[in-house]
Amino acid sequence: MTQPRPSILCVDDDRDVVEVVQAILEDEGYAVSSLYDLTDDALLRTIGRLEPDAVLLDGFAAAGYGDAWDLAAGIRNRPRPVPVVMFTAHARDIAEAGEATSDRATLADFAAILAKPFSLDELVETVARAVGRSEPFDYSRGAEEMRTRELVQALKARGATDVRPSKMREWALFRDQDGAWRQLYWWQGRGVYQLGRYQESGELVMIGQFIDREAALELALPS
Repeated sequence: MTQPRPSILCVDDDRDVVEVVQAILEDEGYAVSSLYDLTDDALLRTIGRLEPDAVLLDGFAAAGYGDAWDLAAGIRNRPRPVPVVMFTAHARDIAEAGEATSDRATLADFAAILAKPFSLDELVETVARAVGRSEPFDYSRGAEEMRTRELVQALKARGATDVRPSKMREWALFRDQDGAWRQLYWWQGRGVYQLGRYQESGELVMIGQFIDREAALELALPS
């Protein structure tokens, strides 16, 4: 059985840069996805859907999303952290991230900084180091069961009762503190948790979609 190719998500609104990165890395054997919609939610949803082995993130904050340093910290603090390489043309950011002496640099914990303009060799070597820090995402049935057990534990810790998990996916039916049935499911294809509530008539009413499981749990089972 062949091993899957390491996957890279390149996040940059400069399509020419992304095209060059994709060409180089695909020739090196990586599976490369691109994202031009540079908003926080779009980035986190895409990471949740793809579970890449590394993210190449444009560090130019004015590109449309929030602070790249905060985003990197959030990506590193996911249940399954993903190494982040920041693209930047700013010498001050390169020095700050490299020295890791500031609070935001410590929290971001960039796998590497790639200065623009970059060479082919620099790109390939930097990505290889970042992927080496990654923990490959496990799509096996056993891993799904483990993630579901973790979901059940989190639900019960918040007061859910009559929890009925799936044996196949990170999914659970449960009663909230008022005894109403709710349903929570990780929608891998969209990278979101989907929360719904059953009416007394049996109708399922969707409450919302959440990138973060804790946000979904807080709405389903307020503390």
